Amino acid sequence: MPSHLTIRYANLEDVDALAALAAKAFSDTYHGLDDPQEIADYVAENFNRQAVASVVSDPNATTLLAEVGTELAGYAVLARSEPPSCVSEPSPIELARFYLAEHFIGQGYGAQLMLAVHREARRQGAQSLWLGVYDRNVRAVSFYERSGFTRCGGKEFIFGGRLYIDPIYASPVRNDA
Repeated sequence: MPSHLTIRYANLEDVDALAALAAKAFSDTYHGLDDPQEIADYVAENFNRQAVASVVSDPNATTLLAEVGTELAGYAVLARSEPPSCVSEPSPIELARFYLAEHFIGQGYGAQLMLAVHREARRQGAQSLWLGVYDRNVRAVSFYERSGFTRCGGKEFIFGGRLYIDPIYASPVRNDA
């Protein structure tokens, strides 16, 4: 049984720690799946202090932090965005980011963070969640499927100057979370 995971909303005081975690988690996740320089470029553009502060302060996004003791273990970002046409569930909200630090994976923390995502989505009035995931990220795909998400289509994503079609997954918001 994993230690207790504390979930809280991110604020601007968390930006440095969140940027560091986000950069490391992304790099660890995609290491070996893509070109190292393209990963580094993406991290530099998307997980710098200014980019992370922009997400944390965005009124259309909610960033949840997961902590074990005083250590930042992971985070999730819910975003009000236009869903792809394949998302037919009512009142959808996007699970835009969902990451754990590598050393917290496989201990049940992902499931706890996902429950918090469902609670927050329900609190915001959403009835469904949707997300895009890199199909070569087999661990994430497996986790989302175990968490009740089903594939419903695809969405274009440009990475390293190349166009990918990321699978789109959707799930009803759980009422028991």
